[in-house]
Amino acid sequence: MRAVQREPLDANNPLRFTVLRVPFFLEPEYPRDEAWSETNRTRLERKWGGKREFDAQKRRHRLKERGEDVGIKHFNLDRLASSTMASHRLVQWVTKNHGCTASETLYNDLNKRHFEDGQKLNDKRMLAEAAARVGVDANEAMEFLQSGEGEMEIEGALLILRKMGINSIPNFIVGAQHILSGAVHSSELIKLFRQIERTGKGAPDSAFAAVLGIGDDVIARPLDASYNEASA
Repeated sequence: MRAVQREPLDANNPLRFTVLRVPFFLEPEYPRDEAWSETNRTRLERKWGGKREFDAQKRRHRLKERGEDVGIKHFNLDRLASSTMASHRLVQWVTKNHGCTASETLYNDLNKRHFEDGQKLNDKRMLAEAAARVGVDANEAMEFLQSGEGEMEIEGALLILRKMGINSIPNFIVGAQHILSGAVHSSELIKLFRQIERTGKGAPDSAFAAVLGIGDDVIARPLDASYNEASA
């Protein structure tokens, strides 16, 4: 997105982006109890049927190399895996109340805290601290996290995903009409963005905004290209 925004085909009419992170659960049956967790190594070895099978998957998908390509020096294999409901709720709440630039910055910070630092995504104290770093009052964030607010919206988004036949991540829904599945290279996204830029056939709204309770004013406010520059 930054590459397209910084070098628009038409300087007088640059492409504008709004990003909504649609919730998805890799482990929907995980207990939502904040005290519960397991290591990601345990989860993946169970998923693939043992250590040997998991090692084969790592070699096949080249996740370490893909991470290094985008500046992630180390994936913490023994990071704490837990229910992600609280983190999904927080991201959506921040989007509603502070906009997509704030929620994208939060999302990137949570990714680092989890995938690199190994922190678990149902730790409410950690989540409130992360929210405070993007300008959200930590006490308000904690009060929200202690409530059940937002869970119904999350469930509604998951229902739409199932109806669309999306049952894995990553998936990118661009312009409400293009779906790119899998760990696509940034060049594929840039190619699609340039196509939309040339034709002007983007999307005026989001397929998920209504079910997630995201207002039109948030959708109309474009993502700031300079967000989270430190991780660029």
